[in-house]
Amino acid sequence: MKRLDVIIVNYNSTLPLLHCIESLLNAEGAISLTIHVHDNASSEKDDVDRLTRAFPEVRLTKNHSNLGFAKAVNNALKQGSAPNVLILNPDTLVQPGLLSDTMGYMAEHPDVGVLGPMIFDGDGAIQGSARAFPNLLTALFGRKSILSKIFPSNPITRENILTARSDGMTPMEVDWVSGACMFVKREAFNHVGPLDDKFFMYWEDADWCRRMWQKGWKVVYFPRSSVMHYVGVSSETNVFRSILEFHRSIYRLFDKHANMPYSLLKPLVFWGVTYRFLFVFAAQLGRKCFRPSKTHPPWNSVLETPKANDLRIRVLRFIARLNIGGPSIHVHLLTTGLDARKFHSTLVTGKISPSEGDMGYLFQSAVEQPVIIEDLQREISPLMDGRAFLQILRLLRHKRPDIIHTHTAKAGTSARLAAIIYNRIFNGNARTVHTFHGHVFEGYFSRTKTSMFIWIERILARSTDVIVAISRTQKMDLSEKFRIAPDHKIKIIPLGFDLAPFLRSTALKGRFRNSIGLLSGSILVGIVGRLVAIKHHDMFLKMAKIFLKRNPDIDAKFILVGDGELREELEARVETLGLKNHISFCGWRRDLPEVYADLDVLALTSENEGTPVSIIEAMASGTPVISTDAGGVLDLLGRQEESSTAGGFTVCKRGVLCLKNDEAGFAQGLRYLITMDKKRLEKITGEAKSFAMNTFSNERLVHDMEALYLEMITK
Repeated sequence: MKRLDVIIVNYNSTLPLLHCIESLLNAEGAISLTIHVHDNASSEKDDVDRLTRAFPEVRLTKNHSNLGFAKAVNNALKQGSAPNVLILNPDTLVQPGLLSDTMGYMAEHPDVGVLGPMIFDGDGAIQGSARAFPNLLTALFGRKSILSKIFPSNPITRENILTARSDGMTPMEVDWVSGACMFVKREAFNHVGPLDDKFFMYWEDADWCRRMWQKGWKVVYFPRSSVMHYVGVSSETNVFRSILEFHRSIYRLFDKHANMPYSLLKPLVFWGVTYRFLFVFAAQLGRKCFRPSKTHPPWNSVLETPKANDLRIRVLRFIARLNIGGPSIHVHLLTTGLDARKFHSTLVTGKISPSEGDMGYLFQSAVEQPVIIEDLQREISPLMDGRAFLQILRLLRHKRPDIIHTHTAKAGTSARLAAIIYNRIFNGNARTVHTFHGHVFEGYFSRTKTSMFIWIERILARSTDVIVAISRTQKMDLSEKFRIAPDHKIKIIPLGFDLAPFLRSTALKGRFRNSIGLLSGSILVGIVGRLVAIKHHDMFLKMAKIFLKRNPDIDAKFILVGDGELREELEARVETLGLKNHISFCGWRRDLPEVYADLDVLALTSENEGTPVSIIEAMASGTPVISTDAGGVLDLLGRQEESSTAGGFTVCKRGVLCLKNDEAGFAQGLRYLITMDKKRLEKITGEAKSFAMNTFSNERLVHDMEALYLEMITK
């Protein structure tokens, strides 16, 4: 069996690397591959160790610093023994036939030391990967120079880019080929020597090929085989370093190979390269500041180009941002949980505000990361919203989704508008779904703005195939109260969560209290959520003041779990109310099962809600709940118990319900809950736990959503 060593140098490109190796293994045929990956100190966030988890057969070497491309390749060359070596970039996808065809050709032509296949850009254009050795005009008429873009057919560029001379089938000898995908005969490597590691990155391939020719080995461009190359995935992480090393290597190549009389021009070339570096870097800064932002990482937007033989339903999901809360958990479950045999689901999201907690960590172990559109964000900005719209439209045209599913108001507006254009102008055939996780029709804006948003939603609803409400109360609001859409167009699909950690939370009792230094005898009342106006934490603080004054016999402590734009204001409010010794701010916590295990009561004081996640988590944990009557809370707490209304609160089947903005009634309800008969409390929390398990499981959510998608496609 033929043997081949594959060498890949990785730097913060593990996601495309995983797909690169998958394409290699799918294309290997009757070839024994030994894959060497040398990682140049990628960041912890890049998580190169997931490579070993996905492909244990790959030999991973983790360098303690960034050695550069040439030095890392040389180290890998020493570890192999196969007669041929494939040097490959991590941001490439191997096309069928690459390995067998190229190795067969090299076996038939023993004088070929280096071979480079045809290389395609991500958009399908052929890269100029076969080239002539650079000369003094290459800087002006190189593959990506401004003059080559303005005058693509000029004779100087054609002289430099030899790919243009190829007929697309016949192998041809060239000066050098790109190191993005380069086959090297080990015998030639032993004869010529390794790459010059004084080239940190760029132009080491041109230098090596020149030395191959000098030692009598041929360099061949082989267009019968190909790879896809998504240029610059790793170099984009540090644009300044990338541009600097490119120009340093240009000068080193000239300095190393220039003979008389050209060597006399070294001072001129040095300053010419320096000025070119400054110009290119300034141009890159200008593009970054003034052009529409790209979707990052760009790999995701091109990696999963729909294939003709892929009959799965393509779902493109949009959410404005992955801030802490139920919608982020919801889209994570749907993006990763759909049956991969029937659906291909991609998540598109925007940028987190500095004052918000980030739940992007949910996707750390996902093979396909969310596509990030930086201009898609919380704040309203005509310029950024316009750029986000164009990015979304371009993504729709590229992905060609069967279903466009939007979540939250901002993403719902931009993506559904883009869907209208995509379907009516670009002949798309995508069905659209929008999920209301809550709504902005109460408690958020002035009457004028609210009316405007209602009319926008009514207009968008006309072109939306299905609107998803997450509770019965929300459906009534959308169809009857605000008349967003007719009843028949609205489907109720409750949220879903992985509740297992909360169902087992009793085993964690005591940990959270110990972490905040709280004695076990105190009654602990907590509110969990973003510190924003709609959550009405000020009511929570006022209620605590009233409760402590009326119940001096109860040792109660109050905590706020979460963070947000109002934190400083709320901390000052605590000082003003004289509650410093009774109230603690805990910030965002990932150990929420531990928090609920030690809470005696979960409180919610919101003015508006969809289906509040904190109540569902508390129910699953067996923690009693008291809440204002906001949005879908009534659907969670259930029907009113007989003869239980007193003092401004209502005892329901699964918790206590209070009026909005009634601190005194809330305080009274809290006392009632704390002093309730133990058996009755156990009945309420038991009912709540069963309700949460049966209604909000992630399996139920995924099943319901798959059924909806299939129904829409069938229609």
